[in-house]
Amino acid sequence: MHLSPKQEQILCLVAQDCCNREIAKRLGISSRTVESHLQRLYERHNLHTRAALVAKWIMEGGRPDGGVFRTQ
Repeated sequence: MHLSPKQEQILCLVAQDCCNREIAKRLGISSRTVESHLQRLYERHNLHTRAALVAKWIMEGGRPDGGVFRTQ
């Protein structure tokens, strides 16, 4: 799964069960921007849920525990 750095940050936080508002706050972007990134990923990979998106990402080597975005 090819992701931009921002999409990877967003998926990492989605995998940690963060809502769009929390993701937006942590990344300094709007909730609408988070929704747009996710919508493009859903369409590109023909998926319909956050869980399916995260599962595909992990199955293809994504690391939800990576980076500085780990929930405490």
